[in-house]
Amino acid sequence: MSSLREQRRYEIIEAAMKVFGEHGFYQGKVGEIAKEAGIGKGTVYEYFGSKKEIFQQMLMYMFETYVEGGKKAVIGEKAIRDKLIVLLDYHYAFVNQYADVIERTFFHFENIVKDIKPEIAQNKRKIFDFVLEIITEGIETGELRSNLDKETASIIILGIVNSSHLKRIFIKADSINKIDSRAVIDMVLLGMGR
Repeated sequence: MSSLREQRRYEIIEAAMKVFGEHGFYQGKVGEIAKEAGIGKGTVYEYFGSKKEIFQQMLMYMFETYVEGGKKAVIGEKAIRDKLIVLLDYHYAFVNQYADVIERTFFHFENIVKDIKPEIAQNKRKIFDFVLEIITEGIETGELRSNLDKETASIIILGIVNSSHLKRIFIKADSINKIDSRAVIDMVLLGMGR
């Protein structure tokens, strides 16, 4: 953190993730966020103009945290297969850690996030570009077919990554059963046909 102010801002955002994760946007209160952050309610307003702004900045923080964490997770891996397995494992861990806030925020509140749609689109593009880099590297190293459509392959990988937590979202299971990332990636790389 470059400053105490920046540190405090992140503490408020982390507190907001917990409060919004437990209560949702409408039931979550700024006073609860302040209490969770260990500061006064007035102090929160020194950093954010409204509950809506806290919510919006929390979403942006989660996107940025996800991308940075994903890049750090795969950095030590050499083989594309291993990078994809680590990425799937990272996504599983991230979703499991933030499942409540994701369920109560990412799929709701269209009217609240409309002000930051360009930033959300930009962050989604960063995630896509990150996967595209992995696919491109795989083609360049010969681990993936040279005639592979990189963008389609990236979309397929993102679809698999994003669907790895659907049991929790759709079935409302209390915890996410960890999928076998190696088996999933091998199905993609080797195919499901005979």
